[in-house]
Amino acid sequence: MQRLKFEMWKDRDGNIMSRFTDGKGRSTDSYWSSPPASIDHVGPEYLPQPHRHPNCGNARHDAFIKQRYKEEVVKVREFQGSAS
Repeated sequence: MQRLKFEMWKDRDGNIMSRFTDGKGRSTDSYWSSPPASIDHVGPEYLPQPHRHPNCGNARHDAFIKQRYKEEVVKVREFQGSAS
């Protein structure tokens, strides 16, 4: 079984993207038009939606993504602020 992985980046067109890889190695990408500082407020039905990360299949995945999101969104925003 692989480890869970969540990352965010700014693509070459300036879009903010995220990728979640579940324990079976399945990855999904998601576009964030205006990422909030935290997604702790969203319910368990939000992340598994087809436009987010449909491979988010349980409470462990949900908690992992929410924690990593807070860490990753800071990096993306810092990068955005330094970009011209």
